[in-house]
Amino acid sequence: MRPIKHGLVALNKINTGTSMHVHQVGFRQIKAATLGILLLSLLCWVPSAFAETNVRASVDRQQISSEETFTLSLVADSILFSGEPDVSALEKDFHIINRQQSSRTNIINGKVNSSRQWDYTLAPKREGTLTIPAIPMGKFQTRALTISVDKANRQTRGANGDSVYLESDVTPRSAYVQAELQYTVKIFTSINFLDASLEAPEVENAVVEATGEQRYQTLVDGRYYQVIERRYSIYPQTSGELSIPALTLQARVEGYRPSMLDPGRLVVKRSQEHHLNIKPPPAEFKGAVWLPAKKLALAESWSKDPDGIQIGDSITRTVNIQAKGLLGSQLPALPTYTLSKAKLYPDQAKIEQGDEQSEWSGVRSESVAIIPTVAGELVLPEVRIPWWNTTTNKAEVAVLPERRITVAPGMLNNVNSTPLNTSNSAPNQSLASNLAENTPATTSSAEQTTANTRLWMVIAALCLSNIGFALAWLRSRNGAINANNSVSVKPENESEAAAFSKLKKCVQANADASSLRGALVNWGQCYYQQALSLSQLGARAKELEHYCQALDAQLFAGRDAKIDAKALLDAVKKLRATKQPKNAASAPLAPLYPST
Repeated sequence: MRPIKHGLVALNKINTGTSMHVHQVGFRQIKAATLGILLLSLLCWVPSAFAETNVRASVDRQQISSEETFTLSLVADSILFSGEPDVSALEKDFHIINRQQSSRTNIINGKVNSSRQWDYTLAPKREGTLTIPAIPMGKFQTRALTISVDKANRQTRGANGDSVYLESDVTPRSAYVQAELQYTVKIFTSINFLDASLEAPEVENAVVEATGEQRYQTLVDGRYYQVIERRYSIYPQTSGELSIPALTLQARVEGYRPSMLDPGRLVVKRSQEHHLNIKPPPAEFKGAVWLPAKKLALAESWSKDPDGIQIGDSITRTVNIQAKGLLGSQLPALPTYTLSKAKLYPDQAKIEQGDEQSEWSGVRSESVAIIPTVAGELVLPEVRIPWWNTTTNKAEVAVLPERRITVAPGMLNNVNSTPLNTSNSAPNQSLASNLAENTPATTSSAEQTTANTRLWMVIAALCLSNIGFALAWLRSRNGAINANNSVSVKPENESEAAAFSKLKKCVQANADASSLRGALVNWGQCYYQQALSLSQLGARAKELEHYCQALDAQLFAGRDAKIDAKALLDAVKKLRATKQPKNAASAPLAPLYPST
């Protein structure tokens, strides 16, 4: 039995040894895995801890009011980061008021540590819990921070000693789309500013125009304040809710302990926000263009008295649309019209914007040059502009009444309408017969004799004056009176040739439009042997009509009409070659500009 017992003992020893070996192997595996996890965790933790240690972000205050500022500080190891932080993400919720940069070097136990620091003075753009996002700095980035922004206590202003505060107001509280809103912001300060800036309002879906600034003093609860008042006109372009954001004042004032090295302390104040209801145009307005204004009127002016205008004269009419409460760019163009008895040359419209001291905030001026071509009456049509009165809340119509102008034939046309006779007896006989017809018959022979005597005295005087005029005219022409009492006139083709020569010289010398126009009119009058305006010449000679219109447009309408002078001269040459002028003896009038 011993061997067996011994064998059992031996077996037990073997089994026991195997069990101990298994336990030893399992413990080693667990220990290796644990060490691996710890090492991996350490590797993951080291960069994070390293980044937090070497790239840091901090704030000096975590709870502020909407009118206060705080400082964000960014610190980085100079070895790890040598650039500039990208802080553009801050501008979503904060105004960056100021930026400063500094460097620091520490030597501890012979070890040198160098770091850079960036300090940003920030002012919140709104109330609530705001997030300062992670700021990238090279391969690293800071952790995000949160700031609590409370509503400013406005009850402490003025009466309770605020040295600086803002007030803003807008009127009216409800308005029509495109109608004027008057926005006013006031800066109250009882201390001097070393430096200050106030942003201009930026309103979504609206046009904003600065209208003026005023400075004055006021007394608020026994304390004097300097007031800077700025005014704006806001024109909403869409209906619905309109939001006018708060404006931010950034001012630097003297520190509590002023000194030469003290840059002063920063003060940031914000105005109120405003929310308004903008109404669409009312259904009862029937005009083609929506014009909401406090006042709107039409007015006209003339370059000279239109009552004395004659054929061929140029006169300029200017019509103004004037509005209070609208921009000049909002005013519409005037209705167009044509005249059968005149040519019209419109000029480019002028837009003017008045200041708050002006009677009108916007003016649109349209001018047109008018050149009558026919004697008689010109009728300028009535002008009507519908608009909406925002003061009375009613539709109105501005009216410029119809204008009638009498156009006289003019001196040239009067002379042209009466042929010049070389015989002195014909006009005298005609005049005598006319006077005789207009002399009332009487039964008294004495009265008739007296009348006849006066009549012959008048006839004699007219004969003498007519003879004197004829002699003077003949002397100026270097002519002579022949035996038949007929006038020897210089051949008309010589005068036309001289006028054509002048026109040709104008073209060759590249003369201006005014000189070219005068030479062309002079030639036309010599060629046709009668007084003509430029427009009449164009109507008579179709070959020249285009050039006459271009000259009129350039001279009277202020347009840059391009005139091909050489082509004009060719057209005149062609006209001279194909159409001979009338004989001078049959011409009713001598040339307007005779050659000597």
